[in-house]
Amino acid sequence: MDKKFIGLNAGIVWHIISDQRKWKYSELKQKSGLPDKELYAAIGWLAREDKIEIEHGEDEDSFCLPFNMYF
Repeated sequence: MDKKFIGLNAGIVWHIISDQRKWKYSELKQKSGLPDKELYAAIGWLAREDKIEIEHGEDEDSFCLPFNMYF
């Protein structure tokens, strides 16, 4: 898996979570159609760029776009 491929998958994930709701990992996996390894790499890419919020739950992690407030 190269960086270009990871970046393309990150774009897929970003477009899914851009609906402003919180997505559970299982929902994101099903909607994206990505295998675990590729999905985690895409999430890592977005996390490194501060383009995703990660909420660690008891059963499952959730993901959404970060909330930014500008004054």
